[in-house]
Amino acid sequence: MPYHEKKFDELSVGDVFERIVMRPSVVKEDALIGEAITQMLANPLSRKVYVVAADGKYVGTVNTDTILRLIGYRVGVRDSGNLSFIRFMRDAFKDDVKSIMSRGRTVTREMKLTTALKVMVDDHLNDLPVVDQDGKLIGELVSLELFTEGKRVFDT
Repeated sequence: MPYHEKKFDELSVGDVFERIVMRPSVVKEDALIGEAITQMLANPLSRKVYVVAADGKYVGTVNTDTILRLIGYRVGVRDSGNLSFIRFMRDAFKDDVKSIMSRGRTVTREMKLTTALKVMVDDHLNDLPVVDQDGKLIGELVSLELFTEGKRVFDT
């Protein structure tokens, strides 16, 4: 049955994940932060850059909040106080993506869209990396793709 004939709770991630972001922003795990920023600028629909190993397996995620914080540290935009200074010392001089990435949750094509939605809601995420059975990054599920299908829930 075509995906547009399915109810929301019948859909899988594979039914929708390539509609908005055709190719996720990706860098290798030895990339510098500047390369991650370049990838973000090249793909404005994606708010993250995914870090992958040489074999394409998902390693972690660099998000725009982290990049903005680091830019702020580098240009002197920060709060005063001891805690802020400690954060500045910890983060300001990082240059490689592996030092600033976080290991995120992933979904697969076969996973139910409702399961992915639960992960997004529970973890306060807007996007999720989609991996294959070997853990290789194959795409990105963005919240707008869920909005497209979720709108039908309110239209009926």
